Amino acid sequence: MFNSSPDNASRPAQLLAVLTGIAFGAIVYFTLFLIIVYSEKANADAFGVRMLIAFLTSIIVFSSHELLNSLQKKRIFALFPTLTGRWFIVFMVVLLTAYVDKESEQLSRQVMLIWLLVTPFNLMLTAFVIRRMAIIYYSKPSRRRKAVLIWSNSACAEMIDSLRMSPLAAIDVIGFFDNRSDSRPPSNLNKLGELSDAANWIVDPLTGRVNVDVVFIGLNTKEPPELAEIISILYDSTATTYFVPESLIFGMPGIQLRELAGKPVLASTETPFIGLAALPKRILDLIGATAGLILLSPVMLIVALGVKLSSPGSIFFKQKRYGIAGKPINVYKFRSMKQDKHSGPVIQAKAGDPRITKFGRFLRKTSLDELPQLFNVLKGDMSLVGPRPHAVEHNELYRKLVNGYMFRHKIKPGITGWAQVNGLRGETETLEKMQARIDYDLYYLRNWSVWLDIVIIWRTVKVLFGDKNAY
Repeated sequence: MFNSSPDNASRPAQLLAVLTGIAFGAIVYFTLFLIIVYSEKANADAFGVRMLIAFLTSIIVFSSHELLNSLQKKRIFALFPTLTGRWFIVFMVVLLTAYVDKESEQLSRQVMLIWLLVTPFNLMLTAFVIRRMAIIYYSKPSRRRKAVLIWSNSACAEMIDSLRMSPLAAIDVIGFFDNRSDSRPPSNLNKLGELSDAANWIVDPLTGRVNVDVVFIGLNTKEPPELAEIISILYDSTATTYFVPESLIFGMPGIQLRELAGKPVLASTETPFIGLAALPKRILDLIGATAGLILLSPVMLIVALGVKLSSPGSIFFKQKRYGIAGKPINVYKFRSMKQDKHSGPVIQAKAGDPRITKFGRFLRKTSLDELPQLFNVLKGDMSLVGPRPHAVEHNELYRKLVNGYMFRHKIKPGITGWAQVNGLRGETETLEKMQARIDYDLYYLRNWSVWLDIVIIWRTVKVLFGDKNAY
């Protein structure tokens, strides 16, 4: 099976992830090689080091358990944006190294453009071939495992749906045992009996024959006494047993299996940026922030002048916010309000707020006041995309009122975020709006990908000049 997460993957899954990265790296390498061979304008010597850098970078970028899990999904073509996003990172690293080495002028623009456009389709073809070979391999009944579900919960229902959408998991859930109504698991899953029937069905008491390969046991806040007998029988069988906890048992969202010091543990919502998994996002941040500062430097100079002329005071506004792990950071913005010499509780800006200058209202409407945060990104305090950092006073207030609020600090705060491009930008005057914003932040944390970052950046650009929630 491909199922695993970056920090609790078994050694075979880790090896499979690396082999997949090598396969995609080889495609990137040989695509450029063939383009050079058939191109009359290419200087092969100039491309030698770039090809090696592309290969090594591809291994890092494509050696991803998330990518392996995506290969399982039925809609394989939905993987194209992910592959394209990862390839774009590799391509930008190659360009950046060529620029640093002062060899970019020696690279044929025609070759580089063809390589940029053709490679995503070759990667998609490779993914299709890998998936097809795996499907053929796992299509034999002898290579698939039969499973049953015991004592369902909502997490079990979601897991079964995921297994059905993931043919490469090679697990067929054939039914369930439960003392409750038939509607507990997915409606099209057959009920095989009550819990009292499960023990004799799974393991034949006369022959000791095991009738199933995998048993999923749902954990709820109240377990039936029959489970103890079933677990005892499973302990003395060859069936693989998985316990599927209901997150609400622990009063915390996003319960996940992790490994700590070689031992399996259940963890609440965890950061997706562990070890090498953090590298693609950091590369995207460095490239995006550097390009943004270069391209937008004339705009920033004009804005700085406008702020200085609009009202007395400093050009920049500095405020303490919570960063990753809840550590305080200084977040910079162009000042959009009148200078306030009095310290006190932070009051969120509202529509028609008299503290906002005329020029400041334009800056906030277009989000140009956020541009200095590109320096925060280069420094490493922030990311281009992530949960927006709130004022310290707001954190102390809402952490007591909103479920899962502090989980958003498991990753770096961003200049823009998933909540902001979904209409939750600006004032959060009700508790419901803040809860909705946190729900979007936690969705981003659990579903992060380079492609999702690119989508958020693109959607941010689209709404810059038309956001009615910016004051």
